[in-house]
Amino acid sequence: MRNLLYLILFCCIYQSSTLDNDLEYFLETPDEEMDVKPLHQAQMPNPKMGNDNTCGGTNVMFDVERSSQNHLIVSNKTIIYDKVNLNIARAYDKDTGKFNSPFAGTYFFSFSSLPRRGVETDVVLMKNNKRVSEIHSVLAYNTSQLAVQNTILELSPCDSVWVLLDKGTLWSWGGSISFKGFLLCRSV
Repeated sequence: MRNLLYLILFCCIYQSSTLDNDLEYFLETPDEEMDVKPLHQAQMPNPKMGNDNTCGGTNVMFDVERSSQNHLIVSNKTIIYDKVNLNIARAYDKDTGKFNSPFAGTYFFSFSSLPRRGVETDVVLMKNNKRVSEIHSVLAYNTSQLAVQNTILELSPCDSVWVLLDKGTLWSWGGSISFKGFLLCRSV
């Protein structure tokens, strides 16, 4: 089981060009030989990249959600995620709802939408006031559907990324409205 968790973490962090060689190492190495650290301290070895940590972005991560206390979210506003589960590098600002990139690099983002029944809804991932990704929903009155959108973006230092409810209404229940991201590869 532990090897499976390492494999998942490995796949999220490494570029596909190194996957074949390093995958064999993780699958063949017994758990006892691996140095197990909490995720926020983990740095995966890769002899092809040296020790400069230009890739393997465990130094910037966040995972936030809307608490169940505020069930209804109305349109034309930045979604403020008030429950911070993880905020390594403190790049997510819980007062503004915005992620501000501390480094230039390639970042992975994920955001979700749970629209109110019978309402057309647009939830948009914004980068510096430009729309970069969207979840559009038109649901019948007696239906509901949780949707998740994943996006990879190139960011410069101080770029801002946030989620905007452009149209419609969202339900916030049990972590259904979330926003997550991490650094995949830091630019040099």
